[in-house]
Amino acid sequence: MSDREDDTTEYATPSNEYLRRRLQQMDPYDFELFIGDVWTYLGWDTRVVGEPGDRGIDVIATDGEDKQLIQAKRYGPSTTVGSPEVQQYASLRLQEEDVKQVTIVTTGTFSRQAKDLAPDLDVILVDGENLLGILEELEAFEVFAKHFDDISLQEDTPDADGGEEDTGVVDRIRGWFG
Repeated sequence: MSDREDDTTEYATPSNEYLRRRLQQMDPYDFELFIGDVWTYLGWDTRVVGEPGDRGIDVIATDGEDKQLIQAKRYGPSTTVGSPEVQQYASLRLQEEDVKQVTIVTTGTFSRQAKDLAPDLDVILVDGENLLGILEELEAFEVFAKHFDDISLQEDTPDADGGEEDTGVVDRIRGWFG
């Protein structure tokens, strides 16, 4: 049984807008650590590499024989990741052996051109909305609480935003890798 299955801590569900703002305010390196923890929660073994000289690789995630390179981009609300960045990060798989997948995770959004190009280059895109959907679907708010000492997810937090739920985010993410 994993530690996660043993955890009986109750967490209030903060609104997506509240979580999005908190993520967009993180230090970029702290965001890389956060993404490593999210992928660990998803069941991957992770190593955060993000440092000077990391060659663009922020997180290396492995699951048995599968290796995934993750580029974590902590951006503000109006920043869009475009197709040039997707092209650049697609080449990360050339820097490591046995890479199955390259994933770009951002707190922002991806341009239409980036979304169109990514499947051709076999790159997975996870925008801020998808990232929050993963956390919500997994009820992985303890990952969030680990990185924000100044908030307690056990106390009242802003109400949920009332938007429609995307209940298949985690299944889609898992499907991308399998």
